[in-house]
Amino acid sequence: SKVFTPQSIVGQLSGGERQGVAIARAIYKQAELIVLDEPTTALSLTETAKVFHFVRQVRASGRSILFIGHNIHHVFDIADRFVVLDRGKVALTTDRSEVKSAEDLINFMEEVAHPGGLAGLHDAGDAEQRAR
Repeated sequence: SKVFTPQSIVGQLSGGERQGVAIARAIYKQAELIVLDEPTTALSLTETAKVFHFVRQVRASGRSILFIGHNIHHVFDIADRFVVLDRGKVALTTDRSEVKSAEDLINFMEEVAHPGGLAGLHDAGDAEQRAR
C-alpha cells in the first residue's frame, strides 16, 4: 500500500489514484455535487475498483454524485436514480427501485435506440434503399 503525502506529485500517480485525488479534492472543498464524467475510462480493473471505493465513500457522506458512464453495469452498481438520454433528450428518469437489473436498463435503452427491435432496423434500411 502506497503512502501519499501533500508533497506527492499527482502526475506520478496511476489513473485510479489521480481520480481518487480529484474526488478527495471535491470532498475537501465540501462540494455538494460531484460530477464524474466517465471516471473509469482507460483504467485497469484495480484502478476502477479504487475509483468505485472513493465513490461509495462520497455517497456514504451524503453528497450527491452525477455519474456519467457508458458501462451500464458500473452505473447500475452505484446509482440511486437513472437518467437515460437519447440524442440529448431525456428518454427515462427512474429510481433504482423501479429497475431490477442492469439488463432491464440495457433493454430499455435498446428499445429507445431501435424501436421495434432489429426488425425495425431492417425496415428502416429497406425504406432508405427504396428512397435512393
